[in-house]
Order: sequence, then C-alpha cells, then structure tokens
Amino acid sequence: MTGRLRERIHASPRYRWFVLFTVAGGMMMSILNSSIVNIALPTIAEDFSASVNTVTWVLIAFTITQATLMPVSGRAGDIYGHRKIFIAGVLVFAVNSLLCALAWSPLSLIGGRGLQAVGTSAISPMALAFVFSAFPVKERARGLGIMGGINGIAPTLGLLLGGLLVASLGWRSIFLFSLPLAAIIVPMALLVLKETPPAQTGKGFDVAGALLLATGLLSGLMALNRGAVWGWGSAATLGCFAAFVVLLTAFVAWESRYHQPMIDLGLFRYRSLVSANISGFFSSGAMFGSLFLLPFYFQWVRGLTPWQFGWAIAPLAVMFFIFAPQGGRLTPRLGARNTALLGLTIAAAGFVAVSRTLGVSTSLVAQLAAMSLLGVGLALTMAPVTTVAISDAPADKRGIASSLPQMMRFIGASFVIAIMGSLLAWRLRENLAGLGVPADRIPAGGLSSLRSAGGADAEMLRAAMAHSFQQVFLFALVFVALAMVAVAFMPQLKGDGEG
Repeated sequence: MTGRLRERIHASPRYRWFVLFTVAGGMMMSILNSSIVNIALPTIAEDFSASVNTVTWVLIAFTITQATLMPVSGRAGDIYGHRKIFIAGVLVFAVNSLLCALAWSPLSLIGGRGLQAVGTSAISPMALAFVFSAFPVKERARGLGIMGGINGIAPTLGLLLGGLLVASLGWRSIFLFSLPLAAIIVPMALLVLKETPPAQTGKGFDVAGALLLATGLLSGLMALNRGAVWGWGSAATLGCFAAFVVLLTAFVAWESRYHQPMIDLGLFRYRSLVSANISGFFSSGAMFGSLFLLPFYFQWVRGLTPWQFGWAIAPLAVMFFIFAPQGGRLTPRLGARNTALLGLTIAAAGFVAVSRTLGVSTSLVAQLAAMSLLGVGLALTMAPVTTVAISDAPADKRGIASSLPQMMRFIGASFVIAIMGSLLAWRLRENLAGLGVPADRIPAGGLSSLRSAGGADAEMLRAAMAHSFQQVFLFALVFVALAMVAVAFMPQLKGDGEG
C-alpha cells in the first residue's frame, strides 16, 4: 500500500509541491533553532549561574558548526544521495535536541548545540537541492522564494515560539518541541522524496579543510567577542586575528590542491555564485544581528517579558511570510539583480527607521511599523539571491553549491552578531560616560546589570542603552551597503532564468 501511495505521489502533476512541503518542514525545524535560543539566554544564564559571554557561545557553537559542515553535507549528498543525507540530518538533529534539553551545565549545552548543528548542516542544503530539481525553470524562483520566506520568517518565529515556551514550560522545552516534528518529517521524506543518483566521482571527505575553516573562523570570532575585554591591541586579540588570517589562507591553499575538497574552488569562477553569496553574507548577517539585539532592547530597555516581546516581533514575521514569495514572483519580471536591489533599498530605510524609534519610551506602534519595513526589504532579497547563487552550478555539484548560500548566511550571522555586540558594549561605555556616570561605576556586567540597577542609575543606564542601540542599528547600514555592492555584480536572470 505504501508503495502504491509513493507511486501516485511521484506521478502527480503537483509533485513539486509535495516535495516543497516535505523539505520545508525540515528546513523550518532547522532554522528555527538559529534564533529560538536567543530569547531564552537570560533564563539559561540565570539557571546555570553563567555569564552572558559564556551563554553567547550557545549561539556561536550552533552557527559556526552548521556553517563549516554545510559543504561537507552537500558533498555527502552528491556522493550518497540527497534523500539519505536529508533524513540522517533530521535524525541527528532530533537526538541532540534531547541532549540539549537534558543539559546539566553550560558546557554540555554548548556541546549539544554543536552536535545539533551537525544535523541541521545536512537539512538546509539538501532541501534547496530538492526544490531546485523538482520545480521547472520558469517556476524555480517561486519555489525558492517560498523557501526564502521560510529562511526569513523562521528566525522571527523562533523568538515568538521561544517566548511562549520559556514563559509556560521553561527553557528546556525549546529543544523538546523538535522531537514530534522529526517524527512527522522522516516518514514523509521516505514517502515523497526521490533518491538522487550518486555522483560518479571519488568518495571522500575533506576533514583537514573543515578543521582549517572551523578553527580559522573561531579564531576571528574569539577576537571579535573578547577583544573589548582583552583590549583590541592585546597580544591575545592580535594573536586571534593573526590565526584567523593564517588559517583561512591555509584553508584556501589546501582546497586548491586537495583532490576532493570541502569546497570546490572551481565553483567560484561563476560570477553569479560569488556575488550572490557575498550579498547573502552581509544581508543575512544584518538580519540575524538585528534579531540578536532586539530581544535585549525590548527586555532590558522597554521592560517587556519574553512572551510580550514575542508578540512585539510578530509583525516582522508576517512581513517575511508575505513578501519573501513576492521576491520570487518579481525575479522573473524585474530580474534578480533589480529585485535584490529593491529589497536592500527598503531594508536600508528600515534600519534607519528602526534606529530612530529605539528610544526609552517611543511609541510601540512606530517601532512595529519600522520593523515591518525592515522585514519587507530583507524578505524581498532572499529569493533572487538564492536563485542566482545556484543557477550556474553543474548538476553533479548542485548539492555542494546549494550548501554555500546557507553557509555564507550563518558565517555572516556569526560575525555580524560578534561585531554588533562589541559595538554595543563600546557605545554603552561611551554613552554612560557621556551621561556623567564615573568610569568606576560603569557596570562590568554589561546588559545584565540593568536588572539589578535601581533609582537614578537605572534610568541613566536605560537612556544610555537606548542611545547605544540606536547607534548600532544605524551602523548596520554598512552591511546593507556592502550587500548592495555585491548585488550590482549579479546577473539579472529574467524570464526563463537565463542571465
């Protein structure tokens, strides 16, 4: 009976939508976890008596592991088949979600998050590869636009869902919700997805390349995350930056010589792939950076609970849901480059608007309108960038090419979060001093000190924090501008998808 049902699904003229629905569930589950922890970090820190700097690595462990393993997973999909790797990713993610829920220390939670990311690193690139193959050329931008909408809406929905779960069931519940989803997705994948033929190439994985990339990125992130504490001119900070440069240079040299590289550097001869991935790095970095900072602003400056903040961010999620598919529809008509530039222009206006509304007592309606504008712009950018990124990849390398957009987005997220966090700490110290708070009274605890501050000091700190958030969000325009420069080199891909 199952065999007959599978045959009917595979023969259906709506088969592409069955595929989209199946892999979208896995991708949603995967991406939700890139932001769902954000809203629980204060509670996790309190439960484990850990510092904010320590629990920040709960995020970094996830994003960096996922980013560095995505090309490996893409390679595995090309070798062993996309369906096998997709299902394996869902199962690995589910098992380690349970480990995170049972974490007994910050280190065990950080380790569990890294292992979770091993699973998610396989889900997203395989999902994109399935959608790219299932949809005909003229509808491909539409299918990828829907996936782009999921990619954009999931982080925001993660904040909403996280607020509800933390408030009602505690922080451990944010990891348990994935288990029933996995129990549905795996049988659907076995029923709906067709296995892809393995690539006729030598088998093997580039372990050395993955280690060089991971350690290089972690060195750079450590410098950005700890530089303000160690001192930007300290030996430790400069050493981390030097290791970042040396290790990434060694990574490129190794990849150019290894017979089965983690990333096929030959793919970078395609202008479309390079420009789209650079744009995704900066635009997605700006998005994830803003989603990282907004919970702190609304909880520490405006005094909202996690549940209230979840509802405050909901309009941003709605804008992603509505406008990401519109980006897919506009791409064949306006061209990929023009659609992405339109989205980034609106996003730039959104960052300016958000910056101007992040005051101590600004109207919440004005803030929601500004965040909605930001959501519209970033949503419109998703589909054209993703379409261009994998448009020229050969069929036997589509798995690894499909992994690169997500990889670059998560690397961008990690670095922009680190940069914006360091900028916030710097501006907070400067603005406190400008308000007349003596240097020896500037709280060493940073954001968490607001909870224990009282009286006039609390009001001064609140005002300084609000001004600091305004400055950091305005700085995000730099990342949007860099994304625009990259988009200018993208092909149009109008009509039937030809540049």
